[in-house]
Amino acid sequence: MAINSMSFTQSATLLNAVLEQMTGTSSLAPVDESEFVAVASTVLQTGYDQLNKAISQVLTRSIYAARAYNPIYPSIMRDSQVWGGIVRKVTVLDLDFIDDEAFKIADGNGISDCDPFLVNKQKAVQFNFYGGNIKELVVTTTEDQLRQAFISSADFGSFMAAQSQNLINQLNQKIEAESRITVNNMIMAACYEGGSRVIHLFSEYQQDTGNTTIDITNYLSAAEFEPFAKWMYGRLNTLKDYMKERTSKFHANITTYNGAALSKPIMRHTPEENLNIFMLSPFMNQVDSSALSGIYNTQFLSIGGFERVNYWQSIESPDTVQGKANIMDVDGTCYTTDDPVTCAGVIGVLFDDEALGITVIDEGVRSIENPRGRYFNNWYNWTARWYNDQTENFVVLCLD
Repeated sequence: MAINSMSFTQSATLLNAVLEQMTGTSSLAPVDESEFVAVASTVLQTGYDQLNKAISQVLTRSIYAARAYNPIYPSIMRDSQVWGGIVRKVTVLDLDFIDDEAFKIADGNGISDCDPFLVNKQKAVQFNFYGGNIKELVVTTTEDQLRQAFISSADFGSFMAAQSQNLINQLNQKIEAESRITVNNMIMAACYEGGSRVIHLFSEYQQDTGNTTIDITNYLSAAEFEPFAKWMYGRLNTLKDYMKERTSKFHANITTYNGAALSKPIMRHTPEENLNIFMLSPFMNQVDSSALSGIYNTQFLSIGGFERVNYWQSIESPDTVQGKANIMDVDGTCYTTDDPVTCAGVIGVLFDDEALGITVIDEGVRSIENPRGRYFNNWYNWTARWYNDQTENFVVLCLD
């Protein structure tokens, strides 16, 4: 059941599975993105511690392991005032130009031939985003165990600071897992639908250069990689220029709206200030060390600002995304792929900043004490939304 509904979906099981793949405790496995990401839809659905037991009594000095962890994809976080609750996004379609009747006036013609009351109504489509994902985390703090575990208030304060930092790190990694799912669903939707949203780099390189020897097995060789990387940078900059143009390319379109055929496609353009680029670090590291290291004026071989991504879904398979995708159909409804979609050789994505995002619409912490058990629980709760607007520009770069 896809997330595009008015209900709130329990997502802890899915989140835990994604975290296991991220941290390398499990291998790459399909992720059912359809249970997680809300995709733009024209369908209107509304009328309008056990942990603390591991601490021993003090035998010697204590060291508390705590280091801040910053999640990836900070650029896709959205304000809850913009993307909170039920969101509608109205897109206005183009109108056809008509002949200028003023130049057809001639003697003997009636006024009806240049009727000023001609009707040509503006066309628009509305996309709706629904639903959210809910989860919670409980942290138990025991009174007696903590009293026996520390020798001073300063020692206790250091432990509590380490505990708080670890909690913050866990919450940041939760945000990172959710960010990966949001991006990966768009990757799978683009790969599944194909067209101009997927750039097959090897195929285009062979067509442009006549080099028929390059493939996934030898592209990192000294003979193949440097010329390919230089060509790829040029192709990427050309793609950025094309995405600035107002066209019907690089995004999904709908052919019908509320049962009626649409005569005009949705037009989009992405200025450079609205363009996001995520590139796979292993590939870009090879570019830096093999292709750019011998070039003096590297400013002439640059793609501008981009964010490096160490892996898309699993640290064991950095360039691969696999799962069931939630996709917008040509009639404006959403469907989930029956079988898992596998996208391999993904080295980068370029997308409009309105194409996807994450927003937290409700979060809080509540505490309760058990006087008989002499412990208290802190309950952390979130309601968050992850959305894809597949009618916005989004392009995947693939090594075929």
